[in-house]
Amino acid sequence: MDISITGASQNTLRHISLKLPAGRIIALMGPSGSGKSTLAYDTLFAESRRRFLDCLSPGARRLLARPERPQVEAIDGLPPALCLEQGLSRGPSRSLLGTLTETLDYLRIIYAAIGVPHDPETGTVLTRLSPDEISSCLAELPEGTRLTLLAPLGASFAREAESGIMQLRKTGYLRVRVSGVIRELDELESQPPREDEVCELVVDRIVVKDGAASRIADSVQAALRLWPDELRALVQERGGEPRLDCFHTRYRNAETGFTMPDLSPGLFSHYSPRGACPRCDGLGVVEGGKGDRGEPELCPQCKGMRLNPVALAVTLDFGASSLNLGDYCRLSIERNRELLRQLRVPPAFREPLKTALEELERRFDCLIELGLGYLSLDRATNTLSGGELQRARLAGQIGGGLSGVLYILDEPTIGLHPREVDRLIAALRRLRDKGNTILVVEHDPQLLAAADHLVEMGPGSGPEGGLILAEGSYDDFLHNPDSPTGAWLSGHRRMPEAEPLDLAALPRLVLRHASARNLHDLELSLPLGAFCCLCGPGGSGKSTLVHECLLPALRSGKLEGAEGIARAILVDQSPLGSSPRSTPASATGLLDVLRPLYAALPLARQRGYTASRFSLTTRGGRCERCGGTGLLQVDMNFLADLYTPCDACRGARYNRETLEVTWRGKSIAQALALSVREALDFFSAIPAAAAILRALDELGLGYLSLDRSVTTLSGGEAQRIKLATYLAKAGGKSRRGLPEHYLLVLDEPGTGLHFGELELLLRAIYRLRAAGHSILCIEHNHSLLSRADYIVELGPGAGEAGGRLVYAGPPRPEDRAAVGC
Repeated sequence: MDISITGASQNTLRHISLKLPAGRIIALMGPSGSGKSTLAYDTLFAESRRRFLDCLSPGARRLLARPERPQVEAIDGLPPALCLEQGLSRGPSRSLLGTLTETLDYLRIIYAAIGVPHDPETGTVLTRLSPDEISSCLAELPEGTRLTLLAPLGASFAREAESGIMQLRKTGYLRVRVSGVIRELDELESQPPREDEVCELVVDRIVVKDGAASRIADSVQAALRLWPDELRALVQERGGEPRLDCFHTRYRNAETGFTMPDLSPGLFSHYSPRGACPRCDGLGVVEGGKGDRGEPELCPQCKGMRLNPVALAVTLDFGASSLNLGDYCRLSIERNRELLRQLRVPPAFREPLKTALEELERRFDCLIELGLGYLSLDRATNTLSGGELQRARLAGQIGGGLSGVLYILDEPTIGLHPREVDRLIAALRRLRDKGNTILVVEHDPQLLAAADHLVEMGPGSGPEGGLILAEGSYDDFLHNPDSPTGAWLSGHRRMPEAEPLDLAALPRLVLRHASARNLHDLELSLPLGAFCCLCGPGGSGKSTLVHECLLPALRSGKLEGAEGIARAILVDQSPLGSSPRSTPASATGLLDVLRPLYAALPLARQRGYTASRFSLTTRGGRCERCGGTGLLQVDMNFLADLYTPCDACRGARYNRETLEVTWRGKSIAQALALSVREALDFFSAIPAAAAILRALDELGLGYLSLDRSVTTLSGGEAQRIKLATYLAKAGGKSRRGLPEHYLLVLDEPGTGLHFGELELLLRAIYRLRAAGHSILCIEHNHSLLSRADYIVELGPGAGEAGGRLVYAGPPRPEDRAAVGC
């Protein structure tokens, strides 16, 4: 049944109605702020979640605040929805690729079930026997063998011999072996054992013969009830000398006395106190320590494996090799899958571990299919590129094997090379063929061409968007004159070009001997004052080259030609902040311009207000009911918290007295509630404010309200806000009066941008270049690559197959074969 939406009016949607075909791949496209996310997340996903909560029992619903119904008249045919938004946060330092994809969860179960423990000091294999195995071992001794089953009594028996003997008499025992000599209890009463003597209770004396197995089993159980960890047996075969055999029910090394705790999944978790390395607390690095290139220093005890020595002393048998969990997770995922197929599973565990092994292999297959086979499971998520992180999250969803679900994906092609997009499309089709509906917010031409159904929203952003402009197949869009996207796809609109540079005449920034991770002694030479792009397949070493080699070398003064660079600035898609008080106005410095403006007004001066009165981070002017956030948090217990407008300030963030101060008829809260485009007109007489607002508008952010919390911004919006901050200062001068030269590193700036917004981004980059700055973009978007002055491509593959310089120079003909070029 198709998904039918009637009268959707959430946020900026303008009472739209449409029908989405079920069991298809649907691409939702349009400018930023046109209503794509509102339709996908705030309407479809929000309604699906609300219906799920309605299905809970009344008792469970009482624990949860019921979310509000989206502003929509009706949604028919809506299946359960799962959403995979952009992973803006790179995760805490404990978060690994293995935890993100749940592969480590299954590995912990397998290691706990069939792992082979060793003594951490000596490497000796530790064994243990169950009571049944001990009984069978004794019952299989030659007929006529004499057995004396012993249970250790411990040092307390000798210290309190009188009460100990009395207790043994009550339980029916008659003999104790003291220092190798069996003595009667009557004898012990008159001559108690010394404290330094070893005392063992004689549980039973048995002759091995037919029918004795039952008695042996009962006596073994009785002995282990007295001393659960160990059973001792004096064994005297017919005509032989007696010997003492020890049977351990726990992993123990008799020579060193080391005892291994019972194996459980928690022992193999770096999140658990039982499994985490005590030196680094499971982080794998020394807090505050730095290596030669400024990278975190590996923990000397666990060597970065995050687990304690006991956990690392447990191995799995992969046939030709035995590996502990740390070593296994350091291998590539492709190698992990190979070894998994060679794993030797004892017959008794094949059925119990069948599900875990199948789930693990399914997730490995999905990661490899999405082009992540070169990564290792112990790779920290905060070191992954944006594309790698997104595909890892997607692999976790696809590997789940669900059907009849609406999957909502946000820009799944982020950071993908064109040939990797083909693999992603194949994975999405496989997910679709299981009976799922796939809704992707996307602008990549390859994925748009592969989609079964396209929906374009617009025509503009914010209040100017919220309409359905066109829908249909890819071919329909190519021939639709009313579709802005169709004009780009058909080649009727083209990206702007700047005046070419004489690259040979430009000074160079040179990095030599870059060898981090998979980089192979690479040398990088970039023309300064130019627009450069770094491209290549995912995992080829782009992020490693920039974040672990280029920028650290620049900070430490090891780059040739860097003398004229005032600063290196990383403009990535990480969040602008985690506080709901942070807004585009505070992130760009606009609020720092407006606060003195309002503090200088007559009423503010009369009341003695300073600029801090108009700050949301200090007491005085802000609303103390919500702490300046404008929202109140509603605890949803085990679900994500909800936020409702503050009942004191009604979302204005400031208290009543502060709001009485107005400029041109607007309080500071009313001014910040304006969109960027509205504020540009309102503050046109304030040059510093107008410069910031103009830069935001030129980057396609004119629809954003200045008081919007940064926690609700997409990665692309956050990145453009950062870029606008420097665009507003383009042409600025140093204290000596000379133009400052910045090296701006943009990490995938084309992510999430519509073709029209890419045009605006290019024009902004050209402005920065004209102001004398150097721009380096890590990018795959051919619309940007085609307009770069200089391209550096790494490859040819990923992981160990990458890390080499494939090409360096002006854009090639194949780089210009892109939409709008």
